[in-house]
Amino acid sequence: MSLRAATAVFALLTAAFTMTAVPVMAVAEPVDHPIALPGLGLGRTLEFPGREHEVTLTLPILPGLAPTALVGAMRLPPNVARATLDARSGDRFLDRVTLPTDPRAPVRISLLGAAVENNAVTVTLTSSLVPEPGICVDDWMGRPATLADASVVYFGEEAQPATVAEFLPPALQRLTIYMPGDPTEAESAGVLSLSTAVTARYTRQPVALDIRRIESGTTLPDHPPAFLERQIVVRTGTEAGLRLSGGPTPVLTVSGDEKSLPTQIRLLTSDLAKAAMASAATAVGLPAAPQLAPDTTTLQELGQGKLSATAIGYVRVDFAIDQTRLGRPSKNVRIHVHGNHTPLPQTLNGQLAVTVGERQIAAWPVEPTGTFDQWVTIPDELLGRFTTVSVTLQQAGLTHGCGLEQPVTLTIDPDGEVRGELAKPPVPPGLGAVPQALLPRVQVGLETPGFADTVRAAQILIAVQRLTAVPLRPELVSIEEVERSGLPAILVVPHGQSPEVPTLPLSRNGETLVVYGDDAYLRSRIDLTPPLEFGSLQAVWSGRRTVLVATSTNAPDHLDRVLNWLVADPDRSFQLTGPVLLQAGDREPEFFDPLAGTAEADAAAAMDDSGIPVAHTLALAGGILLAAGVLAGLVILLRRRRRR
Repeated sequence: MSLRAATAVFALLTAAFTMTAVPVMAVAEPVDHPIALPGLGLGRTLEFPGREHEVTLTLPILPGLAPTALVGAMRLPPNVARATLDARSGDRFLDRVTLPTDPRAPVRISLLGAAVENNAVTVTLTSSLVPEPGICVDDWMGRPATLADASVVYFGEEAQPATVAEFLPPALQRLTIYMPGDPTEAESAGVLSLSTAVTARYTRQPVALDIRRIESGTTLPDHPPAFLERQIVVRTGTEAGLRLSGGPTPVLTVSGDEKSLPTQIRLLTSDLAKAAMASAATAVGLPAAPQLAPDTTTLQELGQGKLSATAIGYVRVDFAIDQTRLGRPSKNVRIHVHGNHTPLPQTLNGQLAVTVGERQIAAWPVEPTGTFDQWVTIPDELLGRFTTVSVTLQQAGLTHGCGLEQPVTLTIDPDGEVRGELAKPPVPPGLGAVPQALLPRVQVGLETPGFADTVRAAQILIAVQRLTAVPLRPELVSIEEVERSGLPAILVVPHGQSPEVPTLPLSRNGETLVVYGDDAYLRSRIDLTPPLEFGSLQAVWSGRRTVLVATSTNAPDHLDRVLNWLVADPDRSFQLTGPVLLQAGDREPEFFDPLAGTAEADAAAAMDDSGIPVAHTLALAGGILLAAGVLAGLVILLRRRRRR
C-alpha cells in the first residue's frame, strides 16, 4: 500500500471513530445521587430505641432512578459492646452491617434487591444492641441508637417528564415559576395558587420555589433544570390547559382566563393529574378540594397512626395534636385516651400519666386488666400550633434482677376522639396562630398589584403552607375588599401607606416607634434619632379575624430581607411565634413581643379609680423598658453607621 493510500485509510478510520465516539460522550453516565431523608419527607434522623427495634421506610422510585443504599452516621448509646443493623424488604434479606462505636464513622446499608411495589420500595431496618459484659442495661429508651445525617443513595440518570402525568415527581427539590413582569390579576392569582398548592403537595419536603419574570423575547427556560427541578410558566390566554414542551429541558405552560386558570392549577396538583398521560391536558369543572374543620375528629385522622411502644420499667407513647389539621384555631381541646398495656404481675403496680411538656395534666393507677379509658383536657395555655402529648406507664414494686424483667407494651387506640371549640381570638395568638387561623380561605390584598408584591405574597403563603398539609385557598382581592370582608387575610403593604391596615403591634409615626399590645392598648412610644427603618411581618387579631401584614417604614428592601430569610430555610416557618418578625439595619430578622414579661400583670386585670385596668398601666411601664431593651441594639447600630 502506498503512503498516500495508507494516509487516506487512516483519515477514514479517524473520521469514523470520531463520528461514533461523539454521541457516546454526549450521553450522561448514571451516577449516585444522595438525597437526604428530609428531601423524601422522612424526617432528619432514624431512632432505634431499646435492645431491638424496627423502622420501616417507604422509598419512592424516582424517574430514571432507584434507591441502592442508605448512608449516615450511627450514634450508639453508652455501654454497648456490639451492635448490628439488618435491612430486609418483605421476605428478602438485603444486608447486615456491624455498627461502629465511633459516632462519626460512616455507615452504608445496601438496598439492592428490594422489591418494587406501587412505584416504591419498602425497607425494614432492624437494630440489635448487646451490652458490655458485667453491665446490666435493661433499656436504652431514653438514649436510643440514632442514624444521623442519613441519606438515601439513588443510582441512575434522572428522566425528564414527557407527559403532564409525569411532570411532578414523588420528590421535588426546586420549582421555578415564570410569570410576566407586568402580570394580570389572573396571572398573579394563578402564581399564588400554584405556589401554595405545590408547597402543600410537598409539605414534608423542603422544596425551594423561585419566581422569575418572563421578559419580552426571553427564551424559556432561562437555565437547564437542576436535579429534581421543574419549571412552569403561568400566563393568561383564551385556550385553557396544561402543555408540556418536550426535550431535555421541558417546560410546562399553564394557561387560561381568570375563571379557567385556577381549574388547570388544581388539575396539576391533584391526583387526577395521573390520568393526563399526554403532553397536553385541559381540566373542566374540577372542584376545589374540601377542607378539614370538624368539631370532632380522631387521633388517626390527625395523622397519628402507630401509637405503641415497648420497654422495661418505663414506657412512653407520644402523639401530637396539630391545630393545622384541625383546620382552625381551637380551645378546650379534649382527648379520649383509651387503650391497653401488658398486665402487670402481682409483684408490680404502676401509674399511667399524661403530660404536655414538663407539666402533668392527668394521672391514674393501672388496672389489673391492663386496660384504660380516660378523657383528658389540655389547658389552653399549653396549646401550641403543634402540641406533643405523652402517655407514660411507670412501674413500681419488686424486681427480679438483671435480664429477668419482662418488657411491657403500651398501646393507645388511634380511634380515640379529639374534640375542640373554635377559639376567638386564637390560641396561641400572633404568628403562632398561623396557618390554622387562615384556614380554609384566606384573602390576599396587594398595595401595588404587580410582580414584586405578587412575589412577596407568594413567599408568605409558602412559609405558612409549609406548616400544614391542609391546603390554603388564597383569593386575590383588592385591599378595600379585605377591609369589607370578615375572612382571614394577608396584606402586602411594603410602603405601609394603606389606610385599611389595622393597628399593628409595632409601627412608626415620624421619628417615634409606637408599640401596642394585642388588645390595641398603647404600650409605649420611643423617640429615635435618626428614625428607625425596618421591615416586618406582623399578625394581629382584628376582633373578628386574624390578619397577617407584611409592611415596612417605606423601606421595601427591609421587608424583602424578612421574607427572603423566612423562605430560605423551611425550618424557620416553625419558629413563627409572637406578634412580630422584625428586620432593621444589618441585623438578622428577629422575633419581637411587646407583651413579653407582662402576662401576669394582664391576667390580674385589676381596675384603678379611673376605670383603666391596672394591668395595662403596669404593662405600659414594662413595655417601655422591654421595647427599649430589645431595640437598643438596633438604635446603637444605626447611630454607629451614621457616625461612620
